[in-house]
Amino acid sequence: MYKFQKLPLLFFALLFIFASGTQIFAQKTDTSFFIRFKVTKPSIPIAEVAVAGNRHAGSPWYFDAVNATAAANQWSDWIDLSGWEWHEKLDRSGGIAEYPAITLTVKNSLGDSEFEVQLADKPTEKSVVISFKEQSSSNRIIFLAPFPLRKNAKDFETASQMIARQTKWAAEATGGKPIKLDKFQISTNFWSMNNLALEEKAISLLKTLGFNTIAAADDSLLEKYDVNTYRKTWIYNADPDFVRNNWAKTAQSINQIIYNAEGKKLANRTKSWEISDEIRGIYLKDIEKQKLNGWFNDYLKTNVSGVAKAAAEFPLEELYSENLPQDVSLEKRKNLYYAAKFGHWWSAKQLKQISDLIIESQPGVKTSSLLPSHGFMGNAWGPQYIGMGFAMLDIFELAKQNSVRQIAVEDWFGLNRMYGPGYTWTGGQSFGYYNALIRSAIGDEPITMQGLITPSDDKYLRLKAFSSLGQGAKSFEFWSYGPTYVSTENYWSDLRSEYDGIAKLTRSLEKAEDVLYPAKTQSDDVAILYSVSHDIWNNDNQAAFVEKRLLWHALRHLQIQPNFLREEDVAAGKLSKYKVLYIADWNIARNASAAIDKWVKNGGTLYLSAGAATRDEFNEPFVPAFAKDIWIKNPTNNIKNEKNTFNERTVLPTIKPLTTVNVEIDTATFELPAIGVRLDLDAKLEAFAKFKDGKNAGAVVPYGKGNIIAVGFMPMLAYGKSANFQPTTLEEKWQPEPRRIIEKTLELAKVNPLIKTSIPVVETSLLEGANGAVIVLANYTYQPIRSFTVDVKTSKMFKKATS
Repeated sequence: MYKFQKLPLLFFALLFIFASGTQIFAQKTDTSFFIRFKVTKPSIPIAEVAVAGNRHAGSPWYFDAVNATAAANQWSDWIDLSGWEWHEKLDRSGGIAEYPAITLTVKNSLGDSEFEVQLADKPTEKSVVISFKEQSSSNRIIFLAPFPLRKNAKDFETASQMIARQTKWAAEATGGKPIKLDKFQISTNFWSMNNLALEEKAISLLKTLGFNTIAAADDSLLEKYDVNTYRKTWIYNADPDFVRNNWAKTAQSINQIIYNAEGKKLANRTKSWEISDEIRGIYLKDIEKQKLNGWFNDYLKTNVSGVAKAAAEFPLEELYSENLPQDVSLEKRKNLYYAAKFGHWWSAKQLKQISDLIIESQPGVKTSSLLPSHGFMGNAWGPQYIGMGFAMLDIFELAKQNSVRQIAVEDWFGLNRMYGPGYTWTGGQSFGYYNALIRSAIGDEPITMQGLITPSDDKYLRLKAFSSLGQGAKSFEFWSYGPTYVSTENYWSDLRSEYDGIAKLTRSLEKAEDVLYPAKTQSDDVAILYSVSHDIWNNDNQAAFVEKRLLWHALRHLQIQPNFLREEDVAAGKLSKYKVLYIADWNIARNASAAIDKWVKNGGTLYLSAGAATRDEFNEPFVPAFAKDIWIKNPTNNIKNEKNTFNERTVLPTIKPLTTVNVEIDTATFELPAIGVRLDLDAKLEAFAKFKDGKNAGAVVPYGKGNIIAVGFMPMLAYGKSANFQPTTLEEKWQPEPRRIIEKTLELAKVNPLIKTSIPVVETSLLEGANGAVIVLANYTYQPIRSFTVDVKTSKMFKKATS
């Protein structure tokens, strides 16, 4: 047993630094905006200048350019920009650069440039608010346009002042000692600054923070600073011929690039190729109908037993609707189900096609693709498609086909950054959940996992990163350096506390990577069913979808590291290595249900929440043998179901329960709200929980050599509600009572976790490898913990422990 000291988690303060030489004049409110400029370099008789810029507040993203001229070293006329669609400062990524920005470009020169500029609220010398000089190693300068001008003049900066401030932030975050990682890939990407001198300073500060991979950076700077890069292709298409022909053009271009020594250097620095972005089910609408039907029927003959002839019509329109039709014949529902499964299979196949072509062109390179988090946040994006539903992807199928060498996991769980509470849900823990799904899908396949983290404050960033690390991530990307002022949104370059968060993460990795990088996450003998069938049929019915995620949270709060199994895994006998299976999903393929039945009879412990195992893969009412004595008769007709998003931050805190449940487990007695779903248990069962009206709500039922724990409500929705989430702050307090039902299931199965701390809700992960073991902790109590104990069961004896 080792005792570790954990320091308090600290919040952060924003620091704004202004470069010397900028003059800020007396303030007076005025929303007018005028600009004039001198071109002091290049030395040309008449400079033709485009005055343009970008916004951050949504469409239109860019200002319409205004063309102007100025004689050498003479002021241009005053230009009235008051008609532009201005906006005040936003707070998406947390930095001052979320004002609009202005660019001045010398159109009749391509060399270095130098400007003197004045911004005013009236076209007179006396009305000048800001006066500055800026130079560039290109024909363009960039600077903020704080609006209203006089009110917010204190926030003005030029691009070179911003880079100077960010360089200082990086030095402060690292203590002046650069961080170097040899194994973990730490990446971000640039949006063109059109200024090589500033880009070099940006690469230098990023390298200080531990970044070793930067996309879209200048090739010569990559070589100078010994930084790698990744490239991107958008070739993700349903037609194999289209993929093959279009990649041939790209491959030809690559061959031309690497023909000389400089090109070979670039190729050697290209460590990975990203395929498309936020991929979902491949788009099939452009495929000629006869060809698509041919592919579909070939799939049926190869993958579905009992289908001998090519006769099925691919239901294209239904697969692009918001929900699959359910009030149709069984034959039609079977066709819809197989079409959805074909979409998953074909998407994985086509992703693998382009991946293989890339590796053939550049042997040794890694291919990667980013899975969006939007579908795993319930109703956060529209049109909404959830999880691994009919319009999305089966992550398990991607891994099974080895479609790419790396699966990137997107974090859109923004809290008070990005888009706010409606897109945050359980935040860092939801990101951990998504990582756990990817890890479970990958299994032993030769695929690595990357955590892609969007702009986040120090504390929140580390919670997300360490949750991802605990699930086995071997790479991190931080979306996106930007810098903020050159384009639209979502860039972390101006978020001061993110520098601290990145530095703390990369410093930890630097110290531990020799042990950590080869280590793999160790799991307990506990599984959660992830039924793809359920996602296919319940796109607009999210209670079980959210219950399953909160169930994972509860297990992690109990220091259990579960694996997810899809129906094919269960049918193939992979349940044999587990003591417990939790099921929240309503639809389960019949062959998987048969395997579960056999497993419980042989001694397994099964947990069912309301509605679980009441329909089959074709959305046909079906209660497997193990559940026949659990639910009341005709459960699909008697279930009470309230459709909602059940968002922890925006819905659960105030949602009205259907009823309440009285629970008695051992010596514990408590009441829980029944939220979203109610399905009564058979009246003959001896119950440990009853609904307010006295009907059975929870029971332990022996089945063969095993046990089934069933509840007729969703205790994890109650878990989320009782935590009392706040919209934009990490203040939720997880209450132990709902967790007690989950814990009782583990006790019945005699599950002893591999790693356990003395404090619940501290997320624990054990990773083991050839060079040792690592314990990764994430403190979701949000309270400082002065000391605690950690009990660990490892496969090896160790002589030394280091915190």
